Amino acid sequence: MAKTYNRQVALDTETTGMDIEAGNRLISIGCVEIVGRSITKRTFYKLIDPEREVEEGAAKVHGYTWDKLKGKPYFVDIVDDFLAFIRGSQLIIHNAAFDVAYLDMELARLGKGPLRDYCEGVLDTLPLAKTLRPGQRVSLDALCSAYGINNTDRTLHGALIDAKLLAQVYLAMTRGQESLDIASVDMKSLPPMPDVSKLRVVKATAGEEALHQKTLEMIDKESKGGLVWKISDTPSA
Repeated sequence: MAKTYNRQVALDTETTGMDIEAGNRLISIGCVEIVGRSITKRTFYKLIDPEREVEEGAAKVHGYTWDKLKGKPYFVDIVDDFLAFIRGSQLIIHNAAFDVAYLDMELARLGKGPLRDYCEGVLDTLPLAKTLRPGQRVSLDALCSAYGINNTDRTLHGALIDAKLLAQVYLAMTRGQESLDIASVDMKSLPPMPDVSKLRVVKATAGEEALHQKTLEMIDKESKGGLVWKISDTPSA
């Protein structure tokens, strides 16, 4: 049985550039608390002075240059508050390898252990989205569109707004899973199954079956082959 977490934290970061090997640093961390599958009002958001220039490509994504970040706290100034916020929670991150690598790097610079030492594990929503939506776009914007989540305020990437959107996307993608775990149900507490052995079974006529099949074919055509219960013309092996 998969472990369930009462407290989760959706997390996002922004950086001075994509390549961590080039000496790029964090410029912001955004976190949103989820308790019992409900988004709370508790958040964590900090802008950080990266102590270096921001690459032009990254600045176009999130809108921050080093000049805008000078005077903000350094990572060492906010690390204790950050770790206190995530402690004891499962982290929800989209494309977790990127964010975790940068957080691990910043923690290592201060002589601290990796991110997973301070939380109850990391759930990467990127492979989850690929599993749920094979062959489709799985960027945060695409997932917001797919699940009907309003992201009109996201004109630029920002750690806090992205964490808020990610929290909603995660809950939408996993909706219903909290009720699928029947292992913990006390079967003795359930009412007895009714006796259905004497119920009359009314079979569909040939005409009704033909009409039903025609309806399925029409739905399949309108959904561009998306009918999940379509009967194959080829018998299974």
